[in-house]
Order: sequence, then structure tokens, then C-alpha cells
Amino acid sequence: MSSEPTLTLFHCLPVPAGDLNDIYEIQPVRMAILHNIILRGLNSMIYYSGEVTAGTKRHMSFLNYCNRVIYMLNRHHSIEETIFFPWLETKLGEGAMGGNVEGHERFQAPLATFSELIENLRSGKATWDLDTFRKSLYELAEVLRPHLEEEIETLRPEKLKDHVPADEFREKERVAEKQIMKEASLITDTPIQFINGDSVNGAWFPPLPAPITFLMKYPLWSIHSDWWEFGSCDKHMRVKPQFAAYEPSSGNMEGNPGLDA
Repeated sequence: MSSEPTLTLFHCLPVPAGDLNDIYEIQPVRMAILHNIILRGLNSMIYYSGEVTAGTKRHMSFLNYCNRVIYMLNRHHSIEETIFFPWLETKLGEGAMGGNVEGHERFQAPLATFSELIENLRSGKATWDLDTFRKSLYELAEVLRPHLEEEIETLRPEKLKDHVPADEFREKERVAEKQIMKEASLITDTPIQFINGDSVNGAWFPPLPAPITFLMKYPLWSIHSDWWEFGSCDKHMRVKPQFAAYEPSSGNMEGNPGLDA
């Protein structure tokens, strides 16, 4: 069990209501769901860091899980910075995305420090110390959590509708989707979105065809099932009891983006 009597975990963000078939209204909904996946990943790393024993196979599985959570965080923000932010700046006006960029800059140093710690622990260059691990993770989370909330405000549908043509938005999303498919793996990455997902507000996310979801959740799942035990949820996105108090309080039930999840 954990060596600390209490833990500080982070509340998920409220998921705004919206029509999931509307290219503008889905933006803040999807971002909130993605950001909550990240927050559940942080919470699970904090919690389970006290439930593993150094030098065991389970401990290495935990470190591999942490590595994939951080990979998702890096990939998510890389896509924002390289695909969406520069383009939205041209539509919304100079400086419109400045707050988002500054937010990314604020958490880069603690993210780099924590990422390096994970790599050193996995390679054996560093020795496991629970206090060191949690201190580094808290330093990241305490900067990242406010940014994840603030960023949703930049995607208010009424602002996007006034400045961004719908067909251009759909094309930019296709570009991002291709990039994600190139960089992500059904074996080592997509499961993160299920074991830290949201069966109440975002059962449709990630929007994968049903056969692909089945392939990932059953035949491919067993390859790294020892990693996926550390999520905040099970493979069906049902939150575990120890994390339930940190979930959003209400669901978004308006529409469906059109793909079986």
C-alpha cells in the first residue's frame, strides 16, 4: 500500500454540452474529453506509484504505462502546436492563440523533467524513490491542470463559427487524424484512451469503427494487459471506485459523431 495516508488527485474538467454532429460544437466537448483522459492518466500515476514495489515485473509494467501516458500528452500537444494553433491564429487574428502557446511553454520544463525521470527509471539509470517520483509528477500536474482548463475557452463554438469555415475545419481535422494514425499504435497507445476514458460523457470517443475497437480491446489487449491495469478505468471506460470522486458531474448526450466506439 501507499506510504502516504492521503493523496492529492485532480478533478476532471466539466464536459460542455453540444451537438456532436456540429463541427463547431464538438470542438470544446472533444477537447474536454481528451484533457480528462490526460488528467485521469496523471491521477492513476499518482495513485499507483504507491502500490508498486521496485525491482518487480509489476513495477516495470507501471513505468511502461507511465511512458505511454506521457507519450500521449506529448503527441496531443505536438499536434496542437504544429497543425491547429498556427492555422487558427490565421483565422482568429494575431495573438489569438498566444495564451495557449504560453500555457504550453509553462509546463515544458516540468514535463521534460518527469519524462527524463521515467526514462531513467526504465533504463535503470535512476533508483526508484516514491517521494521523488510524486514530487516530479505533482510539479507537472499543478502547472498542466490549469492550462488544460483554460485551453477549452479558446474553442468556444460562437467564436469559431464567426471566423473559421466549416469545410476548412473538416480538412484540418483530416490532416490531424492522418498524423495521429501515423504516430499512434493500437497496441501501445489507443488503450490509454479507454482505460482513462469516459463512459458517461464520452462513450463515443475515440471514434473508431466497431471492428477496430473490438480488435484493440480483445485480441491485442493481452499483449500489454499488465500495463493497462494501472488506468483509472477498465477497458470499457468504467471508472474505478478510487477515482470516482474526481469525475465530471454530468454527461453530454447531444448527438453522436457517427462512428461506433
